[in-house]
Amino acid sequence: MATTSDTFTELYLSGDRLWGDDFTPQQIDEWFADECEAYADLGGSDTTAEKYDYHGLNWQNGYRLLPPGRFTHALGVGSSFGFEFSPVLDRIDEITILEPSTRLRRKEFRGMPLRYVDPSPTGVMPFQSATFDLVVCFGVLHHIANVTKIIHEMGRVASPGGWVVIREPVISMGDWRSGRRPGLTKRERGIPRKLLEAALRDSGFLIKSSMLCCMPLSQRISRLVGCNIYASRLGAVIDRSLSIATAWNYRYHAVNSWQKLRPSSVFIVAQREWATVR
Repeated sequence: MATTSDTFTELYLSGDRLWGDDFTPQQIDEWFADECEAYADLGGSDTTAEKYDYHGLNWQNGYRLLPPGRFTHALGVGSSFGFEFSPVLDRIDEITILEPSTRLRRKEFRGMPLRYVDPSPTGVMPFQSATFDLVVCFGVLHHIANVTKIIHEMGRVASPGGWVVIREPVISMGDWRSGRRPGLTKRERGIPRKLLEAALRDSGFLIKSSMLCCMPLSQRISRLVGCNIYASRLGAVIDRSLSIATAWNYRYHAVNSWQKLRPSSVFIVAQREWATVR
């Protein structure tokens, strides 16, 4: 896909269009191949311990907003070992995980069997419509080229009245054309907030909550105290306060240090409309 630097900035770094969402099938295949084991290659493939530092963040901004009661069948999109289900695990009857990596899998989590399914680069999910009453996707969509297609598929496989909980970076994560970015995979880039919310609405979801989170100062606090503050509910409240205070400075692509002082992610809780599934 040829584009001049000015056009690229105007269309993609502005946040008006999502890079990768209009790729050809061949480009999507290439992207999928690059990202399939990329997170595992960064060191995320240790199954010996439940090393997961975002339970507080997930609870405060997402899970606590779900209605009471049980979920018959939950889908984890890119949920690897299933650790992110921990806060609501006792409310779920069955879990299926759509996971491209063969290294980020385990047979069960705290007695709950985990069923893994390989995703297709096309984005089409191999499930019948209205299969899941809970869909969870934390920090995965920004690794995918055809994001809008995946979200539309979430809308198809979610049952009427079912819920989706999503956390994604909504900043560019730097200029991804510049080569290797330390700590990041080759292809990942954030999803502009307005485009993410629009895709959910177009897929039949009613957004119940959309909260900015993950302000960079929270990570600095984590380093000072020697632990990830996202692991605790108090830490998540602190991060939420920092995110509210700097939300006015939100922009998709920062070009100086001052512009980086803004929330970097959004947490969305949405419900599938009760109308006929598309």
